[in-house]
Amino acid sequence: MADASRTIQTIRENIKKELKGHYPEREINAMIDFLFGIRLHLKRHEAGLKRNEIPAPLDQQWFDRVIKSLKAGCPVQYIAGETEFFGLTLKITPAVLIPRQETEELVRWVIDTIPHPQPVILDIGTGSGCIALAIKKNIPGSQVFATDMDTAALKLASQNATNLAIDIQFLQHDILMESPPKNLPRLDIIVSNPPYIPEGEKESMATHVTAFEPSAALFVPDDNPLLFYASIANFSRQKLKEGGRIFLEVHEKYGKKVRDLLRAQDFSKVELRRDINAKERMVKATHS
Repeated sequence: MADASRTIQTIRENIKKELKGHYPEREINAMIDFLFGIRLHLKRHEAGLKRNEIPAPLDQQWFDRVIKSLKAGCPVQYIAGETEFFGLTLKITPAVLIPRQETEELVRWVIDTIPHPQPVILDIGTGSGCIALAIKKNIPGSQVFATDMDTAALKLASQNATNLAIDIQFLQHDILMESPPKNLPRLDIIVSNPPYIPEGEKESMATHVTAFEPSAALFVPDDNPLLFYASIANFSRQKLKEGGRIFLEVHEKYGKKVRDLLRAQDFSKVELRRDINAKERMVKATHS
């Protein structure tokens, strides 16, 4: 039976009490809104209006489990099994990175600068499929391909595409080791958010990132932080049409180095852009 004393309001208050000291207050409030939305299907104002309602026993038990996982540092998106990205609801698991707001800015840049109504686009290292799916959804005439080396990531991305009824062609491919897939056409746009965090920064990062998100999708060797960008640039020179564009998310400390690398590879119109936090996090270039 449901505990009659555990209303929506008391659950909210308990989450705040249990997580105090583990997360900033603003982040806790955002977590609560997110959890109420996915489990009780309530928006923030609706939860306020229904604050005296008593959730079902299974819902009460679910919130108890969630609190334990959050106190252990597990990201709320993995606990929920889903996240929001560019207006899309995506399934998410620890096999893939949790999509970030900064990556939405990269997607917006691509959408705002499409070369023509029916571009051929490739997302390298697709993970959950977030970039490819958001681009295809917002450029209806596009033909979108997405690659990843990880089987579990491709399976999840394919599931997200099916759930959203969005047509993406997924290919298993290792950008560091393999030549371009033979069945991949010439491309108008290549977009990627590759691994770019030097391993030496791991110790200073939050535990909920380093302990739960896939290391292979995050980190690169300290002595070769541009590893993926060099491979992507070489790949792009082979597969981009003349005048085709490349869009990359980059480490804030290495934006200028990525820009210089692309210029050295004979890309033109190389632009380094700041994100909403005024950090140099995105690069665009044209294949001459």
